[in-house]
Formats: sequence, C-alpha cells, structure tokens
Amino acid sequence: MAGKIPNDVIDDIRGQTNIVDVVGQYVQLKKSGNNLFGICPFHDEKTPSFSVSEEKQIFHCFSCGRGGNVFKFLMELEQINFPEAIIKVADFVGYNLAETYRPAQNMQESSEVTQFKQLYREATELFTHILMSTEAGQLALDYLHERGLTDQLIETFRIGYLPDQADLMLAFFQSKEVPYQTLRQSGLFIETQTGKLHDRFSGRIMFPIRNPQGEVIAFSGRILTKQPNQPKYLNSPETIIFNKRKVLFNYDLAKATIHQARKVYLFEGFMDVIAAYSAGIQNGVASMGTSLTTEQLGLLSQQAQELIICYDGDRPGIEAMKRAISLLRQNTALELSVVVLPSEADPDEYIRQYGPEQLKTTLENGAETPVAFELRYLKQRLNLDNEKDQLDYVQQALAVVASLESPLEIEIYLKQIAADSGITLDTLKRQLLTVRVKHATQQPLTTSHHTYDRPPIPDEPNGPPRIRGNFQITATRQQQRLTRVEHAEQEVLHMLMNDDDMRLQLENNAEFSFVHTPYQLIYELWRAFLAEGKTTLADFMGYIPDDLQALVVQIDALDLPAEASQAALNDCLVVIAQNNLEEQLREAKIALKEATKLGNTSEETRLTLEVIRLVSQKKLGN
Repeated sequence: MAGKIPNDVIDDIRGQTNIVDVVGQYVQLKKSGNNLFGICPFHDEKTPSFSVSEEKQIFHCFSCGRGGNVFKFLMELEQINFPEAIIKVADFVGYNLAETYRPAQNMQESSEVTQFKQLYREATELFTHILMSTEAGQLALDYLHERGLTDQLIETFRIGYLPDQADLMLAFFQSKEVPYQTLRQSGLFIETQTGKLHDRFSGRIMFPIRNPQGEVIAFSGRILTKQPNQPKYLNSPETIIFNKRKVLFNYDLAKATIHQARKVYLFEGFMDVIAAYSAGIQNGVASMGTSLTTEQLGLLSQQAQELIICYDGDRPGIEAMKRAISLLRQNTALELSVVVLPSEADPDEYIRQYGPEQLKTTLENGAETPVAFELRYLKQRLNLDNEKDQLDYVQQALAVVASLESPLEIEIYLKQIAADSGITLDTLKRQLLTVRVKHATQQPLTTSHHTYDRPPIPDEPNGPPRIRGNFQITATRQQQRLTRVEHAEQEVLHMLMNDDDMRLQLENNAEFSFVHTPYQLIYELWRAFLAEGKTTLADFMGYIPDDLQALVVQIDALDLPAEASQAALNDCLVVIAQNNLEEQLREAKIALKEATKLGNTSEETRLTLEVIRLVSQKKLGN
C-alpha cells in the first residue's frame, strides 16, 4: 500500500508546475486579457467559457462552475483520485517522487477490470501470433498484404486472426484455468441457452480497439470468407472495460499528432484509418459504427480545433456525411471541413488506384466547407436546366445558407447560387430573409424563467460598471444565462425601438450588425415595419413570426431609463464590436479560402483587402 504523500511534497510539486502547461495538453487555450480561455472540457459548448489564470494557477468555467487547481483539473477530467492526480502531475513535470508514495501496479483498478484487461491483452497476443507465425493464419495474412498492409502496419495496429476452428480461443483460456464466469462476462464468447461458451470471432481478422492509454479493451472482427447471415464486421459487446460511446478507433496513436496539428480526420471505417496512416496521415480516427457521441467529441475537442470528415465518396457515404455534418453543427465548437475522394472511392481504394502520396495530398489540400460541399452535392443531384429542379435547388440552397451567421460567407455563397441558377442576387437576398426568419424561429432562444442581475459592461476588462438593472426573462426553450454580448444586443434593440434618434444612428452606421441572428432579424423587421408607416409595438407583434414575439416582449420589458443615454448606447456598441471583430476576421479568412478554391478572382481580391483591413483594425484596438 502506498504511503501518504506529505504536504510539503505536494506543495513542491505544485510549485514546480505551470497549470497552463498541463491544461494545454487537453484544452486549446488563447490569451485574452490577464487569463487564457478555451472550450470547457467538462461540458459541450461552442463559446469559450473556460478560464485559466497563470498568475493564480487556477482554472474556472463560467458556464458549468467547475474550478480549482491543477490537481482538481485532472481529478475532474480523468476521474482519478487526489493521490493519482499528484502522481500524474509529478510525472508530467519530471519530479522525482519516491516509489513509496506510488501505489502498486494496478492497485487503483478493481481486480475484475485488471483481469479483463489481461484477457484482452493475451487474446491480442494469441491473434497476432496466429496471423504472423502459423499456417492457419496465412490466408488472412495474404489477404491483408493484398489490401496493401505491410507487416509494419499490422504490427502497429496489432491486427490478428482467429481461425474458424472449434473454439480455439476458449480452449486457450481454459488451459490457463481462467474461471468460467470471467470468460462468460468478458465479451469474447457467446453463450448458448445451456450455458456453453463458444468463440465469438471465429474466422475473422481481428482489429483491437484500444482506450486512450493504448490498452486493448475490445475487438472488431472482419469476416475473412463471406458466409450467409454473417455480418461483415462484428464488434465486441459492451463490458465493464468497454463503452463504445467513449472510444474512438486509433485515438491512442493519433492524439499526439491531433494535438500538434490541431485537426483530426474522421473516417468511416478502420481500414480507412489504417490506409490514411500508411499515407502519412496519422491523425485519423473512426467511431464504433455509430455517429459521434458527446463523449467522443469531448475527447477530440481536448486536442483539436478542426474536424475533417472523410467518408466514402459513394451515395451512402455522401448521405452519411450530410447526417454527420448536421449532427456536428449542433453539438461541437470544432471547425468542420469535408473531403470527398474522387471516383466514389474510400481511402483504402483510393490508395490502391492512385498511391499513398496522392491520398495524402487530397486529404491535406482537398478540404471544403460543409456549405460548399452541400451546395455541390445539391447540384449533382438536380438538373439545373430543368425549371422545377432549378427552383428546388434555390430553395434547398437558401436553406443551407440560412444557417450561416457571417455576412461574408452568406454573400459569397449567394453569388455562387446566383451564378448557378440565373436568379439575381437581390432576389436571392430578399428570399433569404424570409428563410432566415423561419429558420431563426425554429432555434432555441437563450433565455430563462429567472430574474438575474445584469453584470456590468465596463470601458475596459476591469473598468468601472456602466450599465445596471434587473430584467425579467420569460418562458423559453433553452435555459441558460445571457452572455455579455447578448445583454448589449438586447439593450441596443430596446433603445432603437423606443428612440428614433438612436435608430437613425444605427441605420447610418453601415458597418453595424448584431452578432446573433434573432436580434439581427428583429432589427431588420422593425425597420421594414416602420417603413410601412406603422409604429406601435402591438402592431409589430402581428407583423413578426410567432416565435419571435416572446423575445421582443422580453426586450421591451428591460428595466432601462425612459430616455436612452448616448453613453449607454456607445458602451453596448463597443461590446458588440469587440465581440464581432475577432469573429469577422475568422469568417473573412474562411470566405477567402473558399473564394480561392472556387477560383473567384474578384471575391478573392476583395476578401484579401477585407482581411488586411480587419487585421489593421484589430491592431489599432489593441
């Protein structure tokens, strides 16, 4: 049993550790003011609310409330106890911690978990030996060689083979006197109604599934000789050491490269991952035959900034890619890109046709935005010379573009749709407004049933408060606190809806726009409402979609002075502008990249100048 670690040793380890270095292994951090910020690793979010203070050596998430020192961070993230966190930090900084303070091997695991891992380790060794060193494995080895797998790749991924022989694995473990109940619960066998065990994976090439630490915890077996009523791939059932929602194939080997490159490739199958690995793309993973889960996205978000989806180029693969994009847009802050391989090939087939170098080049340089992918896919499915198909294309394309927030991205794609359809840009813009209104009313609004004190909006990050007051939030679809920029947006809308001078100021500011689509839509609809000679809020309620009405009432009910203050308006505009500038720069770079891919020279020139302008503006602001 390990001895208790003295307090002075704990203090010494903590004193030699920079929490930023430890947290930076899991979270991509960016400097903002005195602290560093990133996406919280403890819950799914799109806006960074996770803060690390290098000066105070603590972390804090403003959304979920978790916080503490470096030990607490590892305890929460990896679900380990305090002594284990101390040991992990000590090893990270190279502290010479005495062995008397370290637990015996596997003491922190239950005996059952340890026993199961031992079974899977021995099964892996058995399958590999059969494949590489026996006559029984020669047919499987020949097959893998024909598929382009070298012996080195086979060894790297610990691939093996279990022949279709009478319960060979069962006999192997029975000879080691492994208890029946352990074998029965291991997931390596199937059980008959009479309680007899049989090998689950007979006649299959075995791909080990490893946890992030590289330990084998499950298998996926590919059938070697096709048989009736037998699936091509057979995965292990879930056990006490294997939960498919929490595991990604090859994550243990890929995580270092993912962290270094800040991007990860998501493939459809294990052979695709291995093919990409052989071509030099070592930051590829695959899910366990299902859509990415919250747990898997959490793993990837710790290391990556960009997720590149590369499924098969055939029709089912394209449809699967569309579903993945739709799901991921709603559930992750990762930047999304798509690679579709030519000739409807998967990575394995593509290597055999064009070679590994071409695959690497295509994966690294062939990424496109999800919107560009969806528009191209729409054009492939429809005949744009046909009037009905043309209308279908425009309607579906506008629905895709309506989900975008960036005016730059919206304009570049509208121009593409106009060129494809022959419909004028002005007509498309008017139609897009209608689509965006409908789209916005179907989205959750960030409000709550509770009354909150509004936090101050200062001149500087630590400056004096300028705006005070309470406001009541009404019943909504999603309960969460409003962000600082949303407070500012709501107050600006309140001012312009109650003061014509304030409204005219904004109308004369061509560069102003709201950050969030619902607020921008209310602003645009209010201006259109006034242009028709109407003025009362009651009339406006009948002018806008039902689902925006609660938000407008909420904005009107804000507890603000009867006469709008110029200083208060300026404060709000500063908050919105600060939030917008970084986002505008990011969006301009994305739009520039897309314009370059599309060969749109005029847009490329315009967007290059826009990037330069925004960079200069950002430097002036700093």
